[in-house]
Amino acid sequence: MATDISKQDWTKTVAEEDYLVSTRLELVSRDFVQAAFASEDTYWAKPLDRTVLESLLENSVTLGLYKVLPAIPPARSAETPDSPRTPSPAIDAGDSERLQQIGMARLVTDRITTAYLTDVFLVPEYRGKALGKWVVQCVDEVFKNFPAMRRTFLVTSPDVGARFYKQELGFWDVSEEKHQLACLTRRFFKMD
Repeated sequence: MATDISKQDWTKTVAEEDYLVSTRLELVSRDFVQAAFASEDTYWAKPLDRTVLESLLENSVTLGLYKVLPAIPPARSAETPDSPRTPSPAIDAGDSERLQQIGMARLVTDRITTAYLTDVFLVPEYRGKALGKWVVQCVDEVFKNFPAMRRTFLVTSPDVGARFYKQELGFWDVSEEKHQLACLTRRFFKMD
């Protein structure tokens, strides 16, 4: 039996900070998504009307990446500045007030045979910690839960992006299937 992809959670600790990736739609900050869409890093997207944004999220599988804020700041005395950090309590996706969204990846999918990966975004100050790579690994786990997956695809830059997704997800350039497949596109809004 397939896992319910709308309720998957993954946790990770990096440099004594806890992180959560979750497919739970109720955790996704609409303000964060709008800010991501307004970012120069997501040149393909633009902020949306709130009603349209809600529909977009309801009709996608969105993996949110969250920094888990400590419940109580660790106590440190002046005499022992190097004392170990108090372990964080278990990460609970239901404790949304302790979550600060810092990234996302979105799948446009029928949840059975096909998925389009888009809107992969990580706040710049959290880059370089392998968190983006981890989100993409979580995306791969979601792909593996589709019962009759035929094809997953994405649109990315031909240099760094293509290398990254080839390495992390096993994607290849559609031109390698030029005798069997053509990739066509049409743009509906002008890119600035």
